[in-house]
Amino acid sequence: MADVKVDIKVSAPKVTKFSVSGKTLKEAQKSLDAREEWGLYDATRNPKQSANTDKDGNVSSVTMVVNPVIELPQWSGYGAATKEQKASWDKMVKALEAHERKHHDIQVACAADLEKQIKGAKTLDGKTLNKMISDQQKACQKKQDSYDTSSGHGAKEGVVLDLDA
Repeated sequence: MADVKVDIKVSAPKVTKFSVSGKTLKEAQKSLDAREEWGLYDATRNPKQSANTDKDGNVSSVTMVVNPVIELPQWSGYGAATKEQKASWDKMVKALEAHERKHHDIQVACAADLEKQIKGAKTLDGKTLNKMISDQQKACQKKQDSYDTSSGHGAKEGVVLDLDA
């Protein structure tokens, strides 16, 4: 086995907000629907990674830090909304954040899988390491996509607005 020192961390996600316009819930939903997704989990921003090799070109250490971001909507019309509309919005945002945090859980599991794979390598050069990372990123994206498909991008988990509120 290769004796590679591996340190892979997935930081807690930074939660950011984006503005959603609309005076009514229906208008807010129209604004959300204009986006590709109502919320977002992104683990590809600002990663930090490095690897060192020994004199023979074998990888001796790998360090990675993933700094994910969760983007959630903030409704500009919230302050003027009725109590019922606010409750509908709050329920949806809470479900959306839970959905995005499940994406984070998937990312953490993928990072652990990569760490096991690197530690389990019999020999490891830079080219092989890069292929491992690339293959793991593709596999992880498939898991993320599968989760979105099975959850209806969160709709089956409550990421919906009650427009009758």
